[in-house]
Amino acid sequence: MNSWQSLRVSSIAPSATLGMTDKVKQMRALGENVIGLATGTPDFDTPSYIKESGKLAIDEDITYMVYTVSMGLPELRQAISNKLKIQNSISVSPDQILVTIGVKEGIFNAAQACFNPGDEVLIPTPTWVTYDACFVLAGVVPVFVQSNAANNFKVDPEILESKITKNTKAIMLNSPNNPSGAVLDLETLSAIADIAQRHDLLVLSDEIYEHMVYGLSKHISIASLPGMEERTLTLNGFSKSYAMTGWRVGYVAGPKAIIKNIAKIHGHSVTCAASFAQKAAEVALTGPQDDLKKYIATLHLRREQLVSGLNSIPGVNCLSPDGGIFCFPNISSLGMSDVDFSTYILEEAKVSSLPGSAFGPGGDGHLRMNFARRNAEDIDEAVERIRRALMKL
Repeated sequence: MNSWQSLRVSSIAPSATLGMTDKVKQMRALGENVIGLATGTPDFDTPSYIKESGKLAIDEDITYMVYTVSMGLPELRQAISNKLKIQNSISVSPDQILVTIGVKEGIFNAAQACFNPGDEVLIPTPTWVTYDACFVLAGVVPVFVQSNAANNFKVDPEILESKITKNTKAIMLNSPNNPSGAVLDLETLSAIADIAQRHDLLVLSDEIYEHMVYGLSKHISIASLPGMEERTLTLNGFSKSYAMTGWRVGYVAGPKAIIKNIAKIHGHSVTCAASFAQKAAEVALTGPQDDLKKYIATLHLRREQLVSGLNSIPGVNCLSPDGGIFCFPNISSLGMSDVDFSTYILEEAKVSSLPGSAFGPGGDGHLRMNFARRNAEDIDEAVERIRRALMKL
């Protein structure tokens, strides 16, 4: 009997993140008290002024109950344009911005619009689990460029350049990085920009964690560097900074001709992002930023709390991430694979995590754990549960 399965779908694995999320939900439905540190969802409420704007959009104006312009609400694209200019030193007009259903849709559509089968895209690892799937589904070959803890998981530009072939068309960047928390500094970004220009490469820059930077680290958009605006797609959204994961609003900004092509796929596949969610996103950017500042201050505390707690467990070594919302502890000295250890603490300690090997070369022997928790007690309890579970081995 025909299985009706394409070669494309058979070439990718299910999302490890969503798989763990579903498993935790199932365990909770059965009454298990699971502390969830696996997913990329901040455990914080969407700020009240944003929620209210979404409600008002539904209640007061039919404009937000119908399709918007496929590119996105004009007022939202203008707000994004202003934001990119002021915060990121990127000059793009509203017609160079496409509002998407999260960053994920932007990357998927960019892969479809910008590349041909057999093209190659360089991806520094460890890396978010969905990047390579987006490219593989477009017939593009992902070429992993491994980094490691010795250099705080920052990609080495010389190694990056050594992977370039005649088929290389682009570089996929994510800074701050998911899962490692690495933040690319100006020197590294300048070297990558030089490589991109000399080899005529497009750069896709996922900057969803831009506000989550700690210590002396500073977020820099590669599109702000000389010669890079015309060859960079900047991808961002509202899921992390404004705790709006379920609202599903992101955007991609870049050269007009490329955005126009990405918009063709967007229009035929999803038409537009949800109207009222777009209005809420516009208010997120133009409204008061006090909640964001308090949120980032809390993340500073939670980061140090989880790093300190994990390092207090014998056999666990956790670097303090420069950015993002994840710790990436090394558990290789415990004598278990990251997959086995993640499974063990879920079953024995009722603490969810993701094995580092899910994030590509360089992730083996690590776990990804989310410290974006509103309650400090959750982190302390998770650490103690893991400690007690290890004592049973």
